Amino acid sequence: MRFGLFHSVQLPDPNREVEYYREALDQVLWAEQMGYDSVWFTEHHFSRHGIVSAPFSVLSYLAAQTSVIRLGTAVTVLPFHNPIQVAEEAATVDLLSGGRLDLGVGRGYQWGEYHKLNIAMDEADRRFHEALDVLVQGWTAREPFEHEGEFWTYNDMTVHPKPVQQPHPPLWVAASSQPSMDRIAAHGWNLLVGQGESFSRVASQLDYFRSAVGEAGDDSEGAPHRVTVARAMYTVADSERVFDDARVPFMWFKETGNEVGAPPERRGELLPDNFAEYRRRFSAESSLDFRQMTEDVILFGSPDEVCQKVETLQEAGVEKVILFVNYGGIAHQKVLDSLELFAKEVMPAFAD
Repeated sequence: MRFGLFHSVQLPDPNREVEYYREALDQVLWAEQMGYDSVWFTEHHFSRHGIVSAPFSVLSYLAAQTSVIRLGTAVTVLPFHNPIQVAEEAATVDLLSGGRLDLGVGRGYQWGEYHKLNIAMDEADRRFHEALDVLVQGWTAREPFEHEGEFWTYNDMTVHPKPVQQPHPPLWVAASSQPSMDRIAAHGWNLLVGQGESFSRVASQLDYFRSAVGEAGDDSEGAPHRVTVARAMYTVADSERVFDDARVPFMWFKETGNEVGAPPERRGELLPDNFAEYRRRFSAESSLDFRQMTEDVILFGSPDEVCQKVETLQEAGVEKVILFVNYGGIAHQKVLDSLELFAKEVMPAFAD
């Protein structure tokens, strides 16, 4: 199995943006030293839930700071962008990194982002599919091309630079529904499975994707290399410390998603700007939610406990896992220690 990082820089304290970015970048450099395979940054806008609004800029910086770790987006929200600009920026990162880009793409899901950008959510699927078609054509066309679609029109179009990886960087598509997985399999793309799916749900999704891949003509035994699964992870030697260290920061991350993700009528109470105030008000109900997720969703616990959970994913056919490690409010050094402990005591058990 291969393991990478999955990063979404949160903003529990609005006055510490620079510090949070520096810590996230330090964690990437530490992960490369520890033997992690990749790092993926997710795109979010207008919310403390995630402040990486320009992931290609971040990856361009990391292309110069790293040497072997692969650099990915998980995901670039295609409906928000001009697809030719995405093709150009992604190809530039691939060039600067020497062909280390993995491009994860998705349609997005947060109502607030669509609302603030004045894009109708019922256009999301159509925008996504058109943008993806343009993106691939921009990378692969050797002659100028025309495109007249529902949302974008281009005349005599050429894209430069071309990506280093040919015919283009690996495309990873976030999906959970069966029709979406059918489309991914048919086009030879790769599947990204979100971090919120239970272990049993991941197993059923992979079963379906394997059958879809086979029907599409891929004979590589279900193509497990074409699946990456995201999981939140935190490990310490004493499993009781997991609850004390990570419970409040992780639930803060989960709950901030509702601030922009849901329409106003479905949102709960807005969280306080001050993280210390959130910790003081943290509810017993949220603690129960956290306990339940440690059982069947997230990789939290001692190294032995985390190994058992990773083994569950391995038995389902998972070969690539990206680890979400930097929740708002958790101490930077604790993140580094957790990454090191996972690399030394968990990864070797799955090295073959």
